[in-house]
Amino acid sequence: MNSMREVVRVNMPKNAAQKEENLFEPFLTYEIEKLKVRKLHNVFVSYSGFCIDKNGLVKESHHSYPTQMQNFTQDAMYHYYKSCNTPGNLLELKDDETYLLFHHPWFVNYGHWMCEGILRIWMVRKQAHKMVLLLPEKYLTNRFIIDSLEPFTFKSIYIIPEGKSLLVKKLCLPRIKPVVDSYYYDKLNEIKSFYINYAINVKKIHLNLGEKLYLSRKKSVQRRVQNETDVERIVNEYGFTSLCNEDYTFWEQVAIYANAKYLVSIHGAGMTNMIFMNKNAQILELHKKMTNPHDWHSFAFWYMCEALGYGYYQQLCQPMREEDHFFTADFVVDIQKLAENIATLVSLSPDKIIGD
Repeated sequence: MNSMREVVRVNMPKNAAQKEENLFEPFLTYEIEKLKVRKLHNVFVSYSGFCIDKNGLVKESHHSYPTQMQNFTQDAMYHYYKSCNTPGNLLELKDDETYLLFHHPWFVNYGHWMCEGILRIWMVRKQAHKMVLLLPEKYLTNRFIIDSLEPFTFKSIYIIPEGKSLLVKKLCLPRIKPVVDSYYYDKLNEIKSFYINYAINVKKIHLNLGEKLYLSRKKSVQRRVQNETDVERIVNEYGFTSLCNEDYTFWEQVAIYANAKYLVSIHGAGMTNMIFMNKNAQILELHKKMTNPHDWHSFAFWYMCEALGYGYYQQLCQPMREEDHFFTADFVVDIQKLAENIATLVSLSPDKIIGD
């Protein structure tokens, strides 16, 4: 095995039934490789964050997914040829400043941002005050991006105009995680402490919704629970507070989850906030059954729980339409099973709730 790679081992979900074990047993280990920071000279930086140098597409600027490589290359070359054909689309940064690149097309998603974008900045945080951060203009419309960057100190920030690409004389490029569903335990926990400390000690936010949270997606346009009323009745009976992340600022969310020990939610980027939860937290993820040949099963929050030292529970749910994709399907939650899982999660008897 490559000496630069490390094998990470994870435990089975605490409540996986025997008939569900096949979803998890083949994936009880994964590999991570050491993340390096590269210093590049005279490199083309596309607006989307891909880099091209004399050797082609720079691997540190993209994930290691063979099935995505064509898309990454096409995206980079689109911006490259757009710059060649229309010189006004290429901005040259010829000065001696060192520019820091961390963005990627997927980072406008909260989960990717917190688990990949912030990780890249974290890798160079001690030198960040000497560097100019490159920030695409469209990122300015994402409040969580602006708020989450607040604790870091950069020499300055260079806003990349919409659609423009760059030719940078001196570039600092922290390696993006090769695989999204992988975690660097020490760094993830350092980032957790960093944000909690900033929220409490600097922002002075002490918002507390209790130790038990049910994160709802009822305000989302897709991947929603169809029997939400029944689900909320059950979780409320067990003392859970129902919330939508959209109702709170980034820093309020940090404070809320920092006080939580239990979380129940449908799979989605909002579950990323488990990063801020109490040590030894317990998580129940509701996710879609695999019902069609193109379906798949996400490991993101299972692996994240393991990295953070949390207990992970899961519940498969029947989609409204079997042909729908994992990321778009609405589904129905088995209420009896939900009550049983929550009872296990919080070590209580489900009898009273089931009987109501």
